[in-house]
Amino acid sequence: MQSLRSLRTSLIGASLVFLLLTSASAKNGRDFAGFYNVTNVVEQGDQMVLTFQLRLFNYSDADLKEAVVTLRASHPAPALAQFKAVKVWRNRTEVRLSQQLVIPRHELELWQKGTQPALFVVYHDANGQRWERFAQVSSRPGLPR
Repeated sequence: MQSLRSLRTSLIGASLVFLLLTSASAKNGRDFAGFYNVTNVVEQGDQMVLTFQLRLFNYSDADLKEAVVTLRASHPAPALAQFKAVKVWRNRTEVRLSQQLVIPRHELELWQKGTQPALFVVYHDANGQRWERFAQVSSRPGLPR
């Protein structure tokens, strides 16, 4: 009986430590998250012309000014696209961005297989320090504009 009680106490303690660690690290891990949709896809040789729609939420605990969302290729390469700067993006709110893009065919094929687009939010904090944070997104067909 004593060992069962000790085991239960250990499991509860381990669970609490796990919850504390994951909640503390989630702040920097998911400052930006949301959904994307690809429409109006037209093939042009090795390139694809498409409309990229994005619904992105700010969980950074800060209001941002002039934040820029950048789309990069899956492998190290120059940016594929840069969206218009968001003048003011309040904490716990969303932005909806849409832009026609020209991307390599293989990039779209990766997205269709489940690889998420490499989206980053670039901004300066209140002290002027430049930040570049990964935005976690998943595909959501039919995303309203």
